[in-house]
Amino acid sequence: MDDKRVYIMDVYNRHIYPGDRFAKQAIRRKVELEWGTEDDEYLDKVERNIKKSLQEHLPDVVVYNAGTDILEGGRLGGLSISPAGIVKRDELVFRMVRGRRVPILMVTSGGYQKRTARIIADSILNLFGLGLIGPESPSVSAQNSDTPLLPPAVP
Repeated sequence: MDDKRVYIMDVYNRHIYPGDRFAKQAIRRKVELEWGTEDDEYLDKVERNIKKSLQEHLPDVVVYNAGTDILEGGRLGGLSISPAGIVKRDELVFRMVRGRRVPILMVTSGGYQKRTARIIADSILNLFGLGLIGPESPSVSAQNSDTPLLPPAVP
């Protein structure tokens, strides 16, 4: 909770998440949305807040939780983001983070509709096609980074 090396930005439906007030205290940049938020507003808020987050805290690595419970028609997230909006969001996050030459790890979560797997696959194919992931993507490797990937060995 008090580890200043950890910076959490979270974008969520403020009426249902997070239900745990203690956990909410750990979120340093809260982007609270209303029921039914759609693509344009969502993507604008994601972009503006990632910019601000990267100005406040330049991370050694980003762990990106690419949730899909925001998908239109989903009952869990209560938002109305289209499949194209999810693909665009992932592209936006990768462009901004990779533009700072910060490594990024994407994990998927949420999204309990049958079509979610296809949307995630489309997003990954888009990122690959744009050169944001894959062997030709700009990366920060152990060879050209001042930040060790593993902690020093304990004698």
